[in-house]
Amino acid sequence: MARITKRKIYSNRKMYHSQKHPLLEYIFHKYNPSMDISNTRIEFTLADISEAYREVEVYRIKSDGHKTRIKEPASISNTILDLVRQNRGIQGRMPDSLIQCGYDLRKKTGGNLAGEFVYVGVGNEINSWMKWTAPSEKIDVSSSPLPNLVLDYLRRDEGALFSVIDYCDVLSQAIYKQTRVLIPVQHPLKWQPNEIDGFYVGVINGIRTLFPIEAKALTTHDEINLDQMLGGVQTISANLRNTHAHIIPLAIKMIKNGIQITVFSKSEAGDDVETIQVERTIEVSFIPPIRAWL
Repeated sequence: MARITKRKIYSNRKMYHSQKHPLLEYIFHKYNPSMDISNTRIEFTLADISEAYREVEVYRIKSDGHKTRIKEPASISNTILDLVRQNRGIQGRMPDSLIQCGYDLRKKTGGNLAGEFVYVGVGNEINSWMKWTAPSEKIDVSSSPLPNLVLDYLRRDEGALFSVIDYCDVLSQAIYKQTRVLIPVQHPLKWQPNEIDGFYVGVINGIRTLFPIEAKALTTHDEINLDQMLGGVQTISANLRNTHAHIIPLAIKMIKNGIQITVFSKSEAGDDVETIQVERTIEVSFIPPIRAWL
């Protein structure tokens, strides 16, 4: 039985860093009861998470001592994503018992998959988060297409980020030095088992090219998870095989009065994509400055 205070979680007199950690222990021991480290990768599904919510008792303890059992949420798809949304270190992702066995956690997509435990060795951890490098190119883009009425209400979240990109045709100018090359399809694109923040299409050298985007805004401290990005590419590739389209994933983040864009390697729809590689990073600044982003 696990108990939650404002800061800590306890289960059988054992302290945890997250209410999800007892669930991870349950799932891990289900598939690897002997703690055999030769099982270097242990995949698990959304159904396993649902089972863990039913079998592992977790309680929220209020200041008055009243306790309420935490039930399975309506959507369990974010259970693992919430643990890997930021790189808080392995202690933020995994219970100490599994860290001491040399395992870390990675988000996994495809079918009903939710995640996997990966043996990395004691003292090591997975590095699935993007490191933003110095831009290989800097450009200025006019913010004049933004109507004053829009500027009066513009915020600093992901919705505002895509609004500015679309009004100012940022991606076409930054990546291809042309206008109206990349056309927005929809934001977001929810295509199970992934949610892609933004989705664009363009015809590049006569070939239809798809641009799935992972985006981060100034209002969040979330980091771009490369496993999540790869999952999005794999989902598009699998569902659009036989279309002869190319796929170029993009990572974008809002910065003060600007946007950083990282362009990843190209693949073809239908390819069995195992990795994505950074090709270049572009820093965009707006002239005149966008007041809400200063």
